[in-house]
Amino acid sequence: METTPALVIKNATLKLEGNEILHDFNWRVERGEHWFILGPNGAGKTTLVKMILGMAWPLFGAEVCVLGNRYGACDITEVRKKVAWASPFLQAWTADTSIRWKTIDVALSGLDSTVGFYRKASDEEMELALSALERIGAKHLADRYFDRLSSGEQIKALIARALIAKPELVILDETCVYLDLRSREFLLEAIDALAAAENSPTMLFITQRIEEITASFDRGIILGNGRITSCGMRGDVLNEANLSDAFGVPIKLYPRPDGRLWPVLG
Repeated sequence: METTPALVIKNATLKLEGNEILHDFNWRVERGEHWFILGPNGAGKTTLVKMILGMAWPLFGAEVCVLGNRYGACDITEVRKKVAWASPFLQAWTADTSIRWKTIDVALSGLDSTVGFYRKASDEEMELALSALERIGAKHLADRYFDRLSSGEQIKALIARALIAKPELVILDETCVYLDLRSREFLLEAIDALAAAENSPTMLFITQRIEEITASFDRGIILGNGRITSCGMRGDVLNEANLSDAFGVPIKLYPRPDGRLWPVLG
């Protein structure tokens, strides 16, 4: 069993085009933990994800370690094979209409870290893909074309793609951003079940919407202007004072029976 933390970030300041996006960022995530990252637009959430994926680099003197691998002293391509990223911004499958991929192909592509699947899958690989789709409640979509799915169904397929390689770290990046109410609730139910399952991987759930944070994400941080304004256990972070400060408006919270919180201005 791995004993190294899933993620360690120390003294990370990151600038893009001369603008400081993250400032003196320090954070530690242990294996098997489930964290939410909450913040308004422009808080630095996207940049944080890019830094974890090795797509954006902090200034000299920072330390970023992912799954026991220190960036700058490891092969990031090997690290990425153990990290799954699911985001609605991954629209490459629908951008190229010259090839139509089935949902099962999208899931299988996670094995090769490719856009689309370009070889014949073995029986074992097909079972892995179907199992990944089943875990997120999308097995019935396997033979449907990806470009014919609803936005919510497409996100489920992308999450299955992320899960198929049995990653050690799963990053769910604004997965509900384009969904209508019904699709969002079905997806959040599936994500919560995935996080609550036995031996689920370390998971990070990035969102700007308080009401999307399900009960299985029991730790969290709030970002504001590239800084951590609150960090800790769910109950200590998700309170009216912290959230009102983060979003710049008075917020009242109303708990739901499923453990989620519904924010109301005022």
